[in-house]
Amino acid sequence: MHQDEGIHMSKSNQFTFQAVSDFLSGKLSRRETAELLEVWERTVTRLARRIEDRGLFGTVHGNRSRPPSNKKSKVFQNDVMKLVEEKYFDFNMTHCLEVLKSSHGLELQYSTFRRWCHGRELVKRRKRSKSSPRSKRVRMPSEGLLLQMDGSPHRYNGKDEWCLIAAIDDATSDIPYAEFFLSEDTINCSTVMQKIVEKKGIPYAIYVDQAGCLGGGKRAHFNQFKRACEELNIRIIFASSPQAKGRIERTWDTFQDRIVPEMRVRGIYRMPAANDYLQNQFIPNYWRTTNTVVAKNLESRYQKVPVGLDLREVFCLKEYRAVKADHTLSYDSVTYQLISPLKYSIQGQKIEIRTYQDLTWKAFFAGQPIELTPLENSVRLKLAS
Repeated sequence: MHQDEGIHMSKSNQFTFQAVSDFLSGKLSRRETAELLEVWERTVTRLARRIEDRGLFGTVHGNRSRPPSNKKSKVFQNDVMKLVEEKYFDFNMTHCLEVLKSSHGLELQYSTFRRWCHGRELVKRRKRSKSSPRSKRVRMPSEGLLLQMDGSPHRYNGKDEWCLIAAIDDATSDIPYAEFFLSEDTINCSTVMQKIVEKKGIPYAIYVDQAGCLGGGKRAHFNQFKRACEELNIRIIFASSPQAKGRIERTWDTFQDRIVPEMRVRGIYRMPAANDYLQNQFIPNYWRTTNTVVAKNLESRYQKVPVGLDLREVFCLKEYRAVKADHTLSYDSVTYQLISPLKYSIQGQKIEIRTYQDLTWKAFFAGQPIELTPLENSVRLKLAS
């Protein structure tokens, strides 16, 4: 700055000039001046030399009115903001900055990028509701001790409402399995649980809400998902509020915030492609590298699946029908004739109907498959109705 350009003195600069001037005239000691200015004594010496050489200009920092050496050009700023406005308008700032660096090679400080985005009102603002005080719950010490499981309905592809069902390990925040479905129901929840057991093993317990498809509320005593977990000795713990399973609830915030714009940029709108991206890219490349932690105890508490146990026969729907005197039974509005090799009557006995995840079904008696043949008249009646 040239002295003939003039100077605008702040009150702080005026106070500094007056205090150092008193020090130079002997009215104040170096220690007293340092205490007044709240600086070190050696700083007082430097200020005194500058004021002796430059007068009032000695209180002004030498870099005032000089552009920073790392300042980005206006052209660069406009190019970045144009890219954000046209392609990444629904990304949060941290996510957007990561993509700009990884996909476009643009190096930019977060504070600068934040200021630019605020200047053009391109900042996603999350709605925050008032919360009541709560106590922090310590993580479980070992992987596999407790999984928090839940479903999250959302328009993940921007137009259709899907339900993302997933589980998160309380000890590590790892997501052993997640999948998009059309709804959160018993079969879909059982599918996710079966995949977890196949990939990791049998967890000690799972933490879920009181949804009926998971065995909560009025369906506590006749729920298929709960029955399947009990067959594998998996304890189900029901949460009394969404805040109680906060780890999985916060996971949904991250998923909805990141997956929706990521799939839009990639042109993913169908469920099979969305599940492929979720399971083979998003979870391994982002979630596991960014959001997981190491368990306090490295010993896993997942149990091995017993040898010979077919998980398909566990995670299915099991219903029972009584055998009539003529060795028939009714199922799904159709009458079936039992084709049994037995030489004696099983009237009044229960036949177990197992409906699998692909919606096919089989009949069992005493744990053994039994053949059923639909009676033609009953099939015609069903079609007519």
